[in-house]
Amino acid sequence: MKRLHYGWAVCLAGTLLLFITMGTVSNGFSIYLPYILEQHGFTNSQTSFLVTLRCLVSFLAMLGIGVYYQKVSIRMGTGLAAACAGAAYWLYSAAETYPVFCLGAALSGFSYGLGSMIPVSILMNRWFVRRKALALSVCASGSSIATILLPPITTAMVEGQSMKTAFRIESIAIFALTGLIVLLLRSSPAEMGLPPYGGVPEEKDGQPESQGKSFGLPPRTWALMACVSLFMGALANPGFSHLSVLFASEGFDSGVVAAIISGTGIMITLGKLLYGAVADRVGGCRSSLLFGGLLLGGHLLCCLAFLQSIPLCLATVLLLGVGYPIATIGPSVWAGDMCSQDQYPKTLRRFQVIYAGGALAFSGVPGILADHLGGYLPAYLLFSLLLALALCFLGVSYRRSRRMAR
Repeated sequence: MKRLHYGWAVCLAGTLLLFITMGTVSNGFSIYLPYILEQHGFTNSQTSFLVTLRCLVSFLAMLGIGVYYQKVSIRMGTGLAAACAGAAYWLYSAAETYPVFCLGAALSGFSYGLGSMIPVSILMNRWFVRRKALALSVCASGSSIATILLPPITTAMVEGQSMKTAFRIESIAIFALTGLIVLLLRSSPAEMGLPPYGGVPEEKDGQPESQGKSFGLPPRTWALMACVSLFMGALANPGFSHLSVLFASEGFDSGVVAAIISGTGIMITLGKLLYGAVADRVGGCRSSLLFGGLLLGGHLLCCLAFLQSIPLCLATVLLLGVGYPIATIGPSVWAGDMCSQDQYPKTLRRFQVIYAGGALAFSGVPGILADHLGGYLPAYLLFSLLLALALCFLGVSYRRSRRMAR
C-alpha cells in the first residue's frame, strides 16, 4: 500500500488551526453575544464593539505578520496564535467586567490575524505542488465545520450549565487542539527530509527557491487586485454576517432564518472542497469566474427576499454556499497564479491585509443603508455590484499576469 504523504498531516493541522483561529474566534464567539448582552447588562454598542475590536486587532496583526514570521517559525507562530484563542476564551470565562471582555477580544484578534489564511496558504504552497488548491480548500473547511458544530454544542452548554462553563470547556478544547497542531505541523518538507507532494523543487532554509524568472504584479494589476481583495473582504464578512437580519427583516420566521444560515454553512463546507478540486483541474482564473458567477447569482437572489419564496431561498442557499469559497480561498489561489514562488508570501500577505481592510471598512455599511433606505436589500444590491466589478477586474488581472509570466 502506498504511504500517505506527510503533507496531508500538515493539511490536517491547517484545518484544525482554521477551526480555532477563524471558526471559534469569529463564528463560534458570535453565538455568545446574546448571552453576554443579557447576563452582563452591557449595551448593544458595547457588545458590538467586542467584534469591532477583534476585527481591528486582527487587521493590525496582519500588517505585522511578515515581521512575526521572520522572528518565529510557522510551526511555533501558528501554535502561539492558536493558544491566544484559548487564552481569550479563558478570559471570557473569568470576565466580570467589560474591560476583561475587551482584553479577550483583543487576544482573539491576534489569533485571527496571525493564525488564519496567510500562514496556512504559505504552508500549503511549500508542502504541495500538485493538489495545492484542494489542500487549501480542506484547510479552509475547518472554519465552516466550526460554523456547523459549535452553535448547537455551545447553546446546549450555556443553557444546560452556564456561559462561564461553556467558555472554560471550549478554552480547554482549544488548548488541546493547539497541542495537536504543534505536534503534527512542520514548517517545510525539508524538516522531514521529504519533497513536497507532487514535485521536487529545491528548498533553502524552508523557502522554495524561485523556479525561472522572478515576477510580481505590476502597479496597474496591483490596483485592480487591491479592489478585488477589498470587495471580497466585504462579501465574505459583512455580506455573510447580515444574511440573518436580511431574511428576518423581510418577514421570514426565525426557524426558517436559522435553517437558511445553517444550510449555507453546510454548503460552504462542500463548496470549499469543490472549489479546490475544480481550481486544480481548470486553473484559478476559470474556477474563480465560475464560482464567482454562482456567488453573484446568490446575491441577486438575496435581493428578491421580499418575495418570501421558499424555493428561491433554497436556490439562494445553494448558490451562496457553493460560491462563497472564492472569497476566502480565492486570494491564496490568485497569489500563487499571478507571481513567482519567491514573491508568493509578500503578494499573499498584501491581498489578505486589503481583504481584512475591506471587511473592516464595510462592516457598518449594511446597517447604515438599512437605517437610511428602510431595509437590507440595498446592501445586497451593492454587494452584487461590487462582486460583478471584482470578477471583471480579476479577469483583466489574470490576462496581464500571463503576459508578465512569459
